[in-house]
Amino acid sequence: MSSASNTASTATDIAVATAALGKNRACSEVTGNADKHQCRKVLVLVNPLASKRRQRLLHELIQQLDGRNIFYSYFETLPQVEQTIVAVASLARECNEAIVLGGDGTLHQAVNALIEYRMPIGYIPCGTGNDFARYWFADDMPQSDAAWVAQALDTETQVIDVGQAGSRYFINVAGVGFDGELVKRMNNRKFFWPKLSYLLAALQAISSYQAIPFNLSKSQQKVVALGARSGFLFTLANSQFFGAGMHIAPHARLNDGRLAYCFVEKCNWFARFSILKRVGQGTHSDLAKVHCGQLNAVQVTTENLPVQADGEYIGTTPMIFRSIPAAILLRGRRNL
Repeated sequence: MSSASNTASTATDIAVATAALGKNRACSEVTGNADKHQCRKVLVLVNPLASKRRQRLLHELIQQLDGRNIFYSYFETLPQVEQTIVAVASLARECNEAIVLGGDGTLHQAVNALIEYRMPIGYIPCGTGNDFARYWFADDMPQSDAAWVAQALDTETQVIDVGQAGSRYFINVAGVGFDGELVKRMNNRKFFWPKLSYLLAALQAISSYQAIPFNLSKSQQKVVALGARSGFLFTLANSQFFGAGMHIAPHARLNDGRLAYCFVEKCNWFARFSILKRVGQGTHSDLAKVHCGQLNAVQVTTENLPVQADGEYIGTTPMIFRSIPAAILLRGRRNL
């Protein structure tokens, strides 16, 4: 008893077949048991943008789900997070786990849409930057499509934190100031060479962006004191990488109930280039104009500073940032 009819030969056919036949079937139709918690019901969230690798992985996933007689529903994320949260709610209530296929933006949407349901989430990275995956899978990167799908279905869940920026949750990194401005200028566009594109955009903006005072409150004294200095960049990291491989927060941990911050003071353009280079290597924390540490929460009260979260532009300050400990259940290989 397969959760969809014949497995389609392309991602588009899979989507159509699954949407038509998969999402409305009750769990009892699959197992004969009316208790939805007695069988696996998987919500598959997919980035709809075309990608050969994503199509291959989706095809492999559907094959494995069908082969195991696992019920599944299929959902393509929408352009705005708020749209996805509303549209996916009815499916989420009928499922007890999820698998996400996409990059950091798709994972960002999934976290915001599913956080209240407390379901295990499997992740198959197939985006452009894949910054969260750099840390999460760093110790044991699967080598085949089948292995990627198997880890998303079968590895044990680990309880990890997320961050919150205003009303938006983030699993990776939020940035205020230069980083937020950079994401805003890039307008959420995806590029074939994501790290090179990020660096080129950064180099174009780095000399013109004006550092201003960051008024900080509702945090420890050391952090609040930074607000007396004009700031160029203020990042708050749940995980370690951003900007397609820039190692902004080597001191970040996913299960410590804190956000790792990096505050870069006002400095001349030459120092900015030097800091950017060191960020790429993760060796910037000892520089004179760089301040790193950890915090539970902070409020940025300065107005109109641009803010990004997981590579998505989300608005401007004032805004409160905080860690949400033990917020989601994520399947994966990192030993926390």
